[in-house]
Amino acid sequence: MNIQGSQSEDSGIALLTNNDREIYSVGISTGGVAEIRMAEASPKRHIIATTVDEEGVDFAQKFICEKHLESQIEAKIEDVAEPLPYNNNNFDYIYARLVLHYLPKAKLDKALAELHRVLKPGGKLFVVVRSVNCPDAKDPKAKYDPETSLTACEHTDEQTGETHTSIRYFHSEESIREHVTKAGFIVEYVKSYNERLFTDFMRTKLAPHDDNVVELVATK
Repeated sequence: MNIQGSQSEDSGIALLTNNDREIYSVGISTGGVAEIRMAEASPKRHIIATTVDEEGVDFAQKFICEKHLESQIEAKIEDVAEPLPYNNNNFDYIYARLVLHYLPKAKLDKALAELHRVLKPGGKLFVVVRSVNCPDAKDPKAKYDPETSLTACEHTDEQTGETHTSIRYFHSEESIREHVTKAGFIVEYVKSYNERLFTDFMRTKLAPHDDNVVELVATK
């Protein structure tokens, strides 16, 4: 597993301050790498990291325990598009890298409304999503659903010949800004850039090309 950071991961972690002690990470990073970095930077931080994938939780929990950080990092099964089991104004910082683009637009609005509810006034929301300038989004064979804003794209593994379909909401800077603003957040900035991402959860296979991502930071 690659444990190095990336431009977007580094950017999200760099935004944390000493006052950010209650952190909510939507979609735990591979092996809990981002969350481990957050915890190691300050023993006062408590991080709740969620996913809908049991295998992903187990995989991340292994590395969290190896670092003896289980008292700081809680890995949980949780769907951000459903009501969250936290009080209003509970978190200082919300980290959502490469996860919200899996939600169709109606569920994305619900998720962002919940994230707004649980974030403290003055807290920050960090979001990274794949953009409309990704190669997959421009693939002529991709199928776009205007009702959900989701795009389905088929991929064939060159080694195994197996085919799988990825489904994402590819965002423009304007679309993610619109959703975040609709939820009540105040957008500080939005920017796009290319980043080489991994194709698997374990961070063992780099994508054959750069992808374009949109990074957004907002406050409550």
